[in-house]
Amino acid sequence: MRTITEYITADTIMPLFFRYPRFLLKMDLSQTAKLLYSLLLDRSELSQKNGWQDSEGRTYIVYPVSEIAEMLDKGSTAIKAALNELDAAGLLVRERRGFSAPNRLYVKIPQVPVVQFSDHMTAIQSEKRPSDSRKSDPHKDGKPTFALDGKPTPNQLTINKLKENQLKGASEKPPAPFGRYKNIFLSESEYAELKEEYPDRLERFIEELSQHIAANGKSYINYAAAIRIWAGRDRKGTGKKGIPDYSYKEGESL
Repeated sequence: MRTITEYITADTIMPLFFRYPRFLLKMDLSQTAKLLYSLLLDRSELSQKNGWQDSEGRTYIVYPVSEIAEMLDKGSTAIKAALNELDAAGLLVRERRGFSAPNRLYVKIPQVPVVQFSDHMTAIQSEKRPSDSRKSDPHKDGKPTFALDGKPTPNQLTINKLKENQLKGASEKPPAPFGRYKNIFLSESEYAELKEEYPDRLERFIEELSQHIAANGKSYINYAAAIRIWAGRDRKGTGKKGIPDYSYKEGESL
């Protein structure tokens, strides 16, 4: 009896598939957000071929939430949450186009590829893209999200200042470990900036995130950006307050 699957041979025609960037594996994103990013990246490639660029040469896509939900077999609420995750991670910018006009989605990718040599990491500058000379990204509500020649936003830091790139600073010491489990790495300048932003809460954020990383085995491309995202969750009242208490009394079960 013939099965519905076959072994792959030299002549096998591969099925259609989405690209899944390797950098997603180490990002603190939900699986839905990672799958959504792959889908949007695939659509961006189609937009490239079809000439969907704005006046500044940036490729964009138009993809209604309802169609994304149908494609990924998810509810609209789950898709909106995943879009917000990608937005917060700096991998997506959404531009509102006004009443009745569809929003534009700008998918972003890290610009600094990293190559590993023995026990240390070296960041290699990639070829400059057309957008490298731009002053700002697509903006929301009339306000630019960041300027390349100014102070980057937390979203930009998440993907542009890779952890490996921090290990080789020309003007300062290598990042120092912080937190109870010594698993958060910050340079002197990063710590100083964070202390200025969160003077009364930084140490708590570091301890909570340190416990979260130790308990879940997470790793981050940029720890300063991770702390800022953690601070954003705290401000919204959704931050994780340390490790959940799984203790129980006699006679109870989990």
